[in-house]
Parts: sequence; C-alpha cells; structure tokens
Amino acid sequence: MRRFNSFGGHTGGWTSSIFVLAVACSVGLGGAMAQSSQSAIERIEMLRGQIKNAEAQHASTEVVGVAWLRLANRYLDQLEFPEAEDAFARSLRLLRGAGTQAEVADALDGMGSLDLDTGRLSEARECNKKALAIYEGLGDRVRAGKIHETIALAWLLDRRYREAEAESAAGLTELQQVADPDAGEMVAAYLTHSHAVCAQKRCGDALKDVDRAMAVVQEKFPTESLEMVTALLTQGLEEWKTGAVDASDRSLGEAVRLAHGLKNLPGPVLVGAQLNVMRQYGAFLKATHRSPEAAQMEAEMGRLESEHPAACNGCTVSVATLGFMP
Repeated sequence: MRRFNSFGGHTGGWTSSIFVLAVACSVGLGGAMAQSSQSAIERIEMLRGQIKNAEAQHASTEVVGVAWLRLANRYLDQLEFPEAEDAFARSLRLLRGAGTQAEVADALDGMGSLDLDTGRLSEARECNKKALAIYEGLGDRVRAGKIHETIALAWLLDRRYREAEAESAAGLTELQQVADPDAGEMVAAYLTHSHAVCAQKRCGDALKDVDRAMAVVQEKFPTESLEMVTALLTQGLEEWKTGAVDASDRSLGEAVRLAHGLKNLPGPVLVGAQLNVMRQYGAFLKATHRSPEAAQMEAEMGRLESEHPAACNGCTVSVATLGFMP
C-alpha cells in the first residue's frame, strides 16, 4: 500500500476510519512527510526538468521510465490524480528491461493505490495482484505485505469482508516474518484486519487487533499522530458496535481532539483526516441523541469545508470515508 511520505511512497505514500486508515496508509499510515505547496511544486518542476533533459540526451528508456515513476509518486503525494495516472502509465510503457522488475512493481503499486483512492476497486486489485506477484518473485516480504493491505482495503470498500479478512491476515503474516517491520505498516495491517473482522459481527475479536495496533502506536509514534488518530477512531467505532457507548464516546472524542492537533501532513491529507474523524463522531452524537453537540460538530465541519473546498484533483471516492457504523 502506498503511503504518503513516499497519506501514500507514498510513504510510500498516504497509500482508511477507513479513509484515515488509507490516508494514514496511501495515503496512509507509515509516516507521511510534510511538504509545503511551494516546495511540492518546485519538486515536481525539478522532476519534469530531469525528464526533459534525459529525453534530450537520448537516455535509455529505463532511465526515463524511472524518472516518470518518481514524478508519478510526487503527483500522488499531492493527490493530483490525473497527472499521477498519466505519469504512472508512461513509466510502465518505458520500464521493459529485465532489470526493472522492482520499478515495474512500484509503478503497479502506485497505480493500484490511485485506483483505490478514486473508487476503481476492481482495477486497484488487478494492479496490486500484478505487483504482488513481482514482489513475491523478488522475495520482498515487506512490499508484499503492503500490497496485501491495499488489496484488503479494496475488498473492504466492496464490502467483501471475508476476502478482506483473508487478505489482511496474509499481509500480517508477511510483515511479522520481517526482522524489523515498519511500525506504520504494522498498525495499518492490524487495523485493516480489525475492520474486516468487526464487519462480520466479531467486534470483540476485532478490538484485540486494535489493542495490538495501539501497543505499536504507543511505542513508536507521538500521541498527536495520524497513527494514533486512526487507532482511536477504529477503537471507538468498534466499541460502539459492541454496545460500549461510554468507552466509544471517549475514544471518538479523543480522536477528534488529536486530529485537530495534527501537523506535518500535506494539506489535503490533513483536512481529509480531520473531516472524516469529525463526521464519524458527529454520527455517533446524533445516534446517541446529543443533538446540540451534533449540530456544533456539523457547524465546525461546514467551516472547515468552506475553508478547504478542494481536497484533491480527480477524486471520486475517498477510502477514508467508509466507516462501519452501528
């Protein structure tokens, strides 16, 4: 799953509560890196210049293909989806050499994340299955684990929960066999598996995955992090489904509080995460008959949306908007 680092290199980069998870994860979990709008534009222009220079100097197709791949990832980091799609497609057409399999897999991974973010779930799975086959052939368990997560998210969004559970379990198996797995990827894998299990009415078991994710977050990440917000949001929604209303209120309320304090994330990811957490808590407040507080939350969301009317270029659906509500 590509995460924003490179919310998705993505960190990979922001390669989902599912939106926040995917953001924290595809934007994503996994340590998104902040870039100002100006620096991001400068980076993109620099990469475009490198491509022009490489083409002018008649560089090999592999060199030019890798350059397009770097540019595609930068576009994806900024949620410029049409531009990212074009750049990924160009890179895939150029990366044909025997020594470029890892880059081909990275491009397929990126294209799959883009498809996931824009609601093309079947296409996302197909791209990621191709990437997975390459990573497995290369013996890259870390990237194979990430790909399993992305495929699991696509199954979740299709409400194919058994498939999502199996795929996320496969991702956990891969990551757990790595000597020093990425903490963000482990958090994302646990929470993806948790969503799949809870959606099959086994929320008590699902909360055990949240506990495992929370243990990693508390050890590896600051309190005000996207990882902590995502874990708390997932915990709150699943506590709600088990009937633990007071516990759910505490978890969701804390997720909202921490989301307001998030920093060091690209603007679209930050706003998307904040709105999703507020939306989930607003639904909880309405369902528990706390109308004045729900109205206040709606007003805050309206203000935030008016201040940031465009979260991304080319989005049709956000992975983070799917919440499993009671």
